[in-house]
Amino acid sequence: MRRLSRIFSTLVVTGMLAAFGIVGGAGSALAYGAPEQPLAQIELSANCNNLDQPLCQPRPAGFGLGGVWLWIEIDTGGSGDIAGAGCGHVRGEGGGASAIRGDVTWVKVTIPPGAFPYWTDPTNTYYLVSLPSGDAIPFPVTVGHYSFMPAPAVAFQLQVAP
Repeated sequence: MRRLSRIFSTLVVTGMLAAFGIVGGAGSALAYGAPEQPLAQIELSANCNNLDQPLCQPRPAGFGLGGVWLWIEIDTGGSGDIAGAGCGHVRGEGGGASAIRGDVTWVKVTIPPGAFPYWTDPTNTYYLVSLPSGDAIPFPVTVGHYSFMPAPAVAFQLQVAP
């Protein structure tokens, strides 16, 4: 009886995993939407929580306290999509978060080595992405992981994927 119970449990678990794989795979394809000929996907996590650092000073001098988490799809033809969230903190007063969604535009640019201190593309070639906020940020075109941590509680993590 125990053996039959184990076999039944194994079949149930295997069936559930198979069903999840089928549903998960279809959900991923449907969530992605229509193919737009993506060239790259960029994921950025930037956190600035050290008021002693110039980068964490309020704008326009720095980014302010808080963070931003972005996913950007770079499509052919200079267009793309963005989704993410931004979160700000004001010591002693609180903070809040807001969604970031919309379209972006981009151009490919060459930036001399060292001109952009946060991450360096080995080919000095970048997607200069214009965000809905009006800001423009250069992201490396070379696939890989980039990290910039200049001080405690200040971290930028960037992933460029095909």
